[in-house]
Amino acid sequence: MREKKRIGLIFLMVLLVVSMLGGTAVHVRASEDKKVPKVGPLKLNPHPATLEGKTVLLRWNGKYNGDRYLSRLGELITQQAKNVKIIKMWEIDKSTAAIWKRKVFPR
Repeated sequence: MREKKRIGLIFLMVLLVVSMLGGTAVHVRASEDKKVPKVGPLKLNPHPATLEGKTVLLRWNGKYNGDRYLSRLGELITQQAKNVKIIKMWEIDKSTAAIWKRKVFPR
């Protein structure tokens, strides 16, 4: 346990020193033989004036209670707009509803 604390302290000290030095930058240059497509200015599609008669797809990002939040949001949208169809992606495709459990330090 003491060794884990020591390693954590050393890691924090290294992060502090790196942040004080302004961090490090890595420059990657595309090779000359590969053609890299150039991307110009993008034109955004205009937003619809209303959601009436539209289909809205709600996609849960896996955060805690996000499905409840999106369900409530769908209810509010259907109250505000007429003939709107709400699709809850996590109910159709179960693989999109996975919650990512992060383990910082295993016990």
